Amino acid sequence: MSIGAVSSTDSSQSSFRNKILISTGVGAVAGGLYTAKDKHWLYKGMPSDTFERNVSKNLRKDMTSDELKESSKVYRFVERVVDPEVEIETLKPYIRESKELSDAIKSTPEENVEQAMTRVFSQPDKSKIKQDLIDLQYKTKADKKTGRNTALKLINDNFDASAQKLVKQENTPLRVFNMIKNTAAKIQAKSILAGAAAVGAATGALALIISDVPDSK
Repeated sequence: MSIGAVSSTDSSQSSFRNKILISTGVGAVAGGLYTAKDKHWLYKGMPSDTFERNVSKNLRKDMTSDELKESSKVYRFVERVVDPEVEIETLKPYIRESKELSDAIKSTPEENVEQAMTRVFSQPDKSKIKQDLIDLQYKTKADKKTGRNTALKLINDNFDASAQKLVKQENTPLRVFNMIKNTAAKIQAKSILAGAAAVGAATGALALIISDVPDSK
């Protein structure tokens, strides 16, 4: 049995598909190269919030299970404090349940937790109460080890603003510096892939539109 010759329609469709694939591939490469020019872990020349959050998240990986539990208590407390609708009195249980917050609210070692809470919560200005409660976070071990302030300090200590790059400082352990660099690299790679995919898809769609335009002969 002989195989019939490929019709002109089949040949045309195959050629069309190849053009779309080529256009999409070229667009993806171009999009990746264009996106790679920018440092996506920076925002307006300074470390971005996303970069800080990711460094903070990676710092948490070195914490023990007990430290992580305590850290979660502190962060849940802060999330409640910054809620504009929160009832101030409902925050007391969070302090009682957290050893670090209980220690942080004391003004002296002799003051117990209930005395400290009475002192803070009895203030007439609610905005002052909330600010004092937010400040408790910065006195906890959890924040000093993994908080956004700690992450930001680490980044800023190892960031050369004039060169727009990370440069290890003597007081930063190599393991920690490598983690910061890897965090920046992952953000960069993710942004490049996203840019390549977006431009590739747009280029492929444009090729499809152009191919539908009838020839003017």
